[in-house]
Amino acid sequence: MKLGLKILSKEYKHIRILISEAIFAFILVFLSLGNLDLKHSFGVFDKIGWAKDLGIYLQKKSYESKLIKQIENTPSLVRENWELGLFYLDTENNPELAIQYFTKGFENDVTGNFPFQNKIFESHIRMGHDIFQLDELVFKFWENDYNLYSKIWNEKYDKALNYYNIAIGMENTSFNSDPRNAEFFILEGNLRLYANDYANAEESYKTCISLQSDREECFIGLALVKLRNSNNFPDSKFALDSEAFTLIQRSLETHEKGDNILSKHSLFEYWVHSPSYRRDQLKRIEKLTTELSQKKSDIGLYDYVLGLSYYDQWKESLTPKMLKSFELAAKKEPDSLDYCIEYGFNYAYYEDSVKGTKLLESCKEKFTPTYRLLSYLGDSYLLAGNYEKAREYHLEAENSEVYAQQKDMVVSHQNSYSIGRANLLLGDRNEGIKYLDLACNNGQGLVQACKRLEKEKE
Repeated sequence: MKLGLKILSKEYKHIRILISEAIFAFILVFLSLGNLDLKHSFGVFDKIGWAKDLGIYLQKKSYESKLIKQIENTPSLVRENWELGLFYLDTENNPELAIQYFTKGFENDVTGNFPFQNKIFESHIRMGHDIFQLDELVFKFWENDYNLYSKIWNEKYDKALNYYNIAIGMENTSFNSDPRNAEFFILEGNLRLYANDYANAEESYKTCISLQSDREECFIGLALVKLRNSNNFPDSKFALDSEAFTLIQRSLETHEKGDNILSKHSLFEYWVHSPSYRRDQLKRIEKLTTELSQKKSDIGLYDYVLGLSYYDQWKESLTPKMLKSFELAAKKEPDSLDYCIEYGFNYAYYEDSVKGTKLLESCKEKFTPTYRLLSYLGDSYLLAGNYEKAREYHLEAENSEVYAQQKDMVVSHQNSYSIGRANLLLGDRNEGIKYLDLACNNGQGLVQACKRLEKEKE
């Protein structure tokens, strides 16, 4: 009997060891009040997730309450304010509370042994940074309600900037020359870019480059500013586009050993805004589209540019690839009106006018109608043989005050030509000649309109 018990005791010795370890861990973790050591191994409790989490939580709460009680009893304590500030900043990620205790400690520190200023500065920067990080949803507001978007953006921007300004006042060196602040200028530049404030966005990115000359986001942000702003300055478009390409190329070369997705992505933005530069780049665009689509499967820009490239070098054999690219772009980004229009109209023109018209009508139901959408719808109905509907859409685009600010001269000439053709096909020769004359614009408009007008006048 005794021998059996000894054998049994020996067999279950490891269980007794585990129980002892558990009791020791319990005492160590749950009862070590005021001693914060989050890297400590909790023995058997490491195997039990909820127990470990509870242990960490209790450790943190006891550590926090111990320091708070000490400071309440003696507010002038320096080390305790320093430790509590570090606790809120690093462990709890609460820079706002950290600022309070670092400030208290700073006011009472006569020895200068604690670098409170650096920590207060760091806390303000983190506070501003956290506020500055707008959710993607906020950026979406401008698509539907720009006033609401602007209000949210300005409130967050001003509040974040206030924290940075406090930090500026604490620094001996200039805020604009401290490399630690590059992140601020990237965020500021991004927000200005979203708000189409190109002048201030450009200054932010330039400051960022002066602080960190190898920062990819700075170069690409500045390139995008120049690309998007070039549409506002037709006379300077070539120069601005060239500057943008130089910045993108420099970023690509600097980060050629890295992933540099941002630099490659900006190339596609460049090709959208500068079509003349993509016409001999088909092989490169095909390769990059495949590479980036595998990494970012929800971005339609890559397929959109590939579709435009097939369109630039149009051959009948490339039509299926072109339509497939536009279809993928519209599918990946269903909230893009441009991709929706491009797919619908090219389908109407190159594949099936009736189905293409239906695709464009679905765009009209989904999005707020625009001048460009109505113009393409009119042309699609003209292709489909519905001349009355074609004339109706083109006249609405040209004559409605709603679309007056959206007019484009090239598209407007095409609209006049289409209205002229529709009227001729509907038997209204006088109205047909009138609109063909507008499209011809004394020889400054569409060549085909001038030829058709000359033929009709004969």
